[in-house]
Amino acid sequence: MATKEQIEAAEKKVYSQKDVGEFMTTWKDFPRPGLAAWSERKKAGLMNTARSTRYTPKFRPFDMLSVPNQSMVFLENENHRIGAECVVGVQDAFHRYVDCDMVYFQFCGNTTVETEFGVYEMEPGEVMLVPGGISHRSIGRNDSLRYFCINREAVDYVLDEEKYTSHQSFVMKRHGGPNWSGLETPSGHVRGRVVEKMYFWDDDPDDLTVVEREYDSLVGVSTLKPKQQESGIRKLRAFDHFTMVLGKAGGEAGLLALMESQSMRVRTYNMQDEQFAFHRALQSEEVRIQFRGDALDLSEFENVAVSPGEITIIPLGISHSVISVPPDGQDFLRLNFYSKLRWHVPIDPTHHVYNSTFTVETTVHKEADWWKTAASA
Repeated sequence: MATKEQIEAAEKKVYSQKDVGEFMTTWKDFPRPGLAAWSERKKAGLMNTARSTRYTPKFRPFDMLSVPNQSMVFLENENHRIGAECVVGVQDAFHRYVDCDMVYFQFCGNTTVETEFGVYEMEPGEVMLVPGGISHRSIGRNDSLRYFCINREAVDYVLDEEKYTSHQSFVMKRHGGPNWSGLETPSGHVRGRVVEKMYFWDDDPDDLTVVEREYDSLVGVSTLKPKQQESGIRKLRAFDHFTMVLGKAGGEAGLLALMESQSMRVRTYNMQDEQFAFHRALQSEEVRIQFRGDALDLSEFENVAVSPGEITIIPLGISHSVISVPPDGQDFLRLNFYSKLRWHVPIDPTHHVYNSTFTVETTVHKEADWWKTAASA
């Protein structure tokens, strides 16, 4: 976690610049292609100058989970629900989201995901798409914590793995959280007769659909094409596709989406120093999940220091930027969800049961060629 002195030094650098550009964007070049507008503004007027009922303070979703295997939605709109969950040992049932796609972002620990398409392992920094209708169950280990996005729309784009430029792995460690270690390691996968719970987007809180099935007739029995083994599960290393330090060039240069649907987008960032300009999104809202490194998030609402495990939200139309802390640090990694639909916050974002922090250990298996060139320049 950044020190008070490091945060103050970064903020001092931010205010040393008197004027700044601001670029406005729409959504997938709608209704007009390219930038909606570019503006030259006084920088101080873009920080700590706005008040709104749409403001949500920084919060720590994992510190709101008070019991093992708790799942909590903290953002929702007409098509998306974003939440956090702890996976401790073997989940009590398989889950089939009949009319929704599920996107998981593994933040801490390791999770085995048993699905109708087969069994998959997830490590910190990986994103997985489980298509709608596919039954799956998770087994959590090593303080498994993950974010999820239930998507009423079908995900129609997933980044091709050929776009990878590097190969990294991460070990995330939690400090100051609950001790559920005695429940983490299962004695073995629960096989034989298993329970499956079905979910529908418009379920009421008391709705319940439960089916009993045989494990061996459920796990690994599905394929996209008869007589051909082809899985519908897609898993990506979220931070291995960069081709440059993002946010230093104009517009959205170098940005690639990990996954997209009609009104949802998932992107990751590797910022260093301050973004080249402020950004005002005219047709999308943004939830920012800090994965590694510290940052100072700048906006018309406030300037707020963020560390791994913390979340900030930018509503429609609010100008914002970011600077890494310290500015010359190279640790910054972040995953963002974007939606064309306005978010609602169904929880109290100030109610934290724990006060935990996270540290990240990174192993570089293959360094990106572009990074080698930049580092030697």
